Amino acid sequence: MSLQATKTDNKSIANKIFIRREAIKNLKVVKVIDLFAGRNVLWNNIKTDKYFGIDIENNKGTNLTADTRKVFDALNISEFNVIDCDSYGIAFDLYKKILNNDKIKKGTIVLYTLITNEFTKIQNEAKREFNFKSFYNKAPSLFNARAIEFFYEFLAKNGIKEVNYYAIRDNFDKHYGYFVI
Repeated sequence: MSLQATKTDNKSIANKIFIRREAIKNLKVVKVIDLFAGRNVLWNNIKTDKYFGIDIENNKGTNLTADTRKVFDALNISEFNVIDCDSYGIAFDLYKKILNNDKIKKGTIVLYTLITNEFTKIQNEAKREFNFKSFYNKAPSLFNARAIEFFYEFLAKNGIKEVNYYAIRDNFDKHYGYFVI
């Protein structure tokens, strides 16, 4: 038996909207940068004072059409107090940039979606961060199955001591959550 990872846009819309509403419920002003905006479905029904979406695909929504990874360093991220980083897999490279960006204001909320299983490859940035790149090819499924654990350890190493999330387990481990910088 093999499990095929199918990339779907917002398979758990209700769950994702719930966690976003929960994350911003105490904000007086909501300024969102959505790094993987898709069709803007998640934020369409949530009141924001400012919304800026980015997506690599053209005509998907009201967004800047660009590769987030290529334009991230040029963004004026200080204009936003909510960063939505809902990508396929776990975007360790972007979380590292977010956590090491001195332009991001204290109190900024970072939303995340983590979806993985033993067949989902771990990003090279995580392999470097945890120094197991040379071992990975010998038993990738052992590392892949622990990707979410690596993510939370990564956050802790970068000063994030509290996260709010809920998890769903089917063929994949899915965590929908947020943390505050």
